[in-house]
Amino acid sequence: MKDKLVWKLIEENNLVKITSIDEALFSEGKIHSGFFMYLIIKIEEHYGITFEDEELKIENFDTIRLIESMIKRKTSKSGT
Repeated sequence: MKDKLVWKLIEENNLVKITSIDEALFSEGKIHSGFFMYLIIKIEEHYGITFEDEELKIENFDTIRLIESMIKRKTSKSGT
């Protein structure tokens, strides 16, 4: 994805530097799990998508690559 919204949200709100789209964020403790729902809400608002409850597992959003994959899947289904 060309949109750097997720990367920017994570770095600016957690004061961390992300070095790779495959860097583990939550499982390695780089980002606190309390940030998870904030991130989900911002992604849903920005892209006009909604994640189902069963999709809302931290392991589905642990890297930028995984997050972008989830966004791509949801936006292609919604036609956004």
